[in-house]
Amino acid sequence: MISFRECMKALRGLSKPVRWRMAVTLAIGLVRIVASLSFVWASKNLVDIATGAKDAPLWPAIWFFLGILTVQLLVIILGNWWASYTQVKVQNILRKDLFGHVLGSRWDGRDRFLSGDTVNRLEEDIRVVADLLSDRIPGLVITLTQLLAASVYLLVLAPNLLWVLLILMSAAVFGSKLFFKRLRKLMTAIRARESELQQLMQESLQHRVLVLTLTNVERVLEKFGWLQADVEDKTRKRLNYNAVSRGLMFLGFQAGHAAAFLWGIFGIQAGTVTYGTMTAFLQLVSQVQRPIAEFGRQVPAFIQAVTSIERLMELLELEDDPLDEAITLSGAPDISVEDVSYAYPDARKTVIKDFSCHFAAGAMTVIAGPTGAGKSTLIRLILGLLKPQKGQVLIGGIPAGAALRGNFMYIPQGNSLLSGTIRTNLQLANPHASPAHRHRPCPAASRRHPAAGRIHIGPGSGDRKKAAPESEQPV
Repeated sequence: MISFRECMKALRGLSKPVRWRMAVTLAIGLVRIVASLSFVWASKNLVDIATGAKDAPLWPAIWFFLGILTVQLLVIILGNWWASYTQVKVQNILRKDLFGHVLGSRWDGRDRFLSGDTVNRLEEDIRVVADLLSDRIPGLVITLTQLLAASVYLLVLAPNLLWVLLILMSAAVFGSKLFFKRLRKLMTAIRARESELQQLMQESLQHRVLVLTLTNVERVLEKFGWLQADVEDKTRKRLNYNAVSRGLMFLGFQAGHAAAFLWGIFGIQAGTVTYGTMTAFLQLVSQVQRPIAEFGRQVPAFIQAVTSIERLMELLELEDDPLDEAITLSGAPDISVEDVSYAYPDARKTVIKDFSCHFAAGAMTVIAGPTGAGKSTLIRLILGLLKPQKGQVLIGGIPAGAALRGNFMYIPQGNSLLSGTIRTNLQLANPHASPAHRHRPCPAASRRHPAAGRIHIGPGSGDRKKAAPESEQPV
């Protein structure tokens, strides 16, 4: 489990693009605090004037009271709109940055995470972290400020009552949060199971024909049901802990409200408290207790957010694939594979060992061999998708890499179309391709560039592939 300090460090990095939005949320919250405390004072002032405890004109106090209500209403509307809009923006910014990082990360032949798990992290975990940045962290600062301001106000009116409230509520919060560590473990387990569920659904739908052919539907549904049952069981345990936690919080809240009410009753009987002051007591008690209760409610959400931060940190740890400036070759170059060796991570054997070969420009080369002989691996090395552990691959004398990939035409086995139209798929390599270029038949490419070289991966591979030249930039 990643340490809490490392999670907070990662959170600071994630917050960089959205900090000004968080600052605006804080500003709106501070205006709301000022309006709420002004409302307490206006209520006390109005009641004292109406009961004769204070000699002042009534209507100006009424108009001030109504003005504060209007300001509160406007601030609440603005705050809700800004919070909803900000969450969408923060979510989009984080998702785009992390999706780009994952998509452009270095590929070593095996993906570290299953696609369903990655999608789950980019969807649900980013939603949780976006909510933390756009709402919960600014809300925490606003809540602390409100607690401090209301406490100072109550300290002026009734110092002893404030200490009673703080002791009662602090004890309730401490008692309710004894389950912090257990809740964090449960949330981590729930998120992992949800990723497995998403992966199972994605793979089963993607390979539905295979599942149907093997009459494997019942076994897939059996596993799906088991995963769902495990999520339900862990969720039930989490809800049990939350119920106890909230019960303790509610007990502290009720005890504080009762203490304030009785304090005011005894004060009115003794003549030391006016009706307006008692009104202020009850309102200030809510403003003191509400922030403390809010802390209690935020703890489970914060635990969930820490779990999501851990999962996003694992995506951030993926190594970037260097984005070198694209190199466009003129003509068909030679391809030289010089004493190359490569083994996949954690593999027991070396796929390609001390392999050398020279592919001359204008020649067609057929590579054949049994499954696992390294045919597809060789193509990936030539494309610069993989880096050899030994030796080098040269394309026209230039080391193979991302900068040269735009010179290749690559036709993998099977259905490799992405969602969208045929046009959008054809434009993946060149978004600005003209209609004539998109509709040019394949044989024309060979006639146009007779010197263009081809590498054909022969039968026998479980993932046979062909590498043929692009008509405009042959290799």
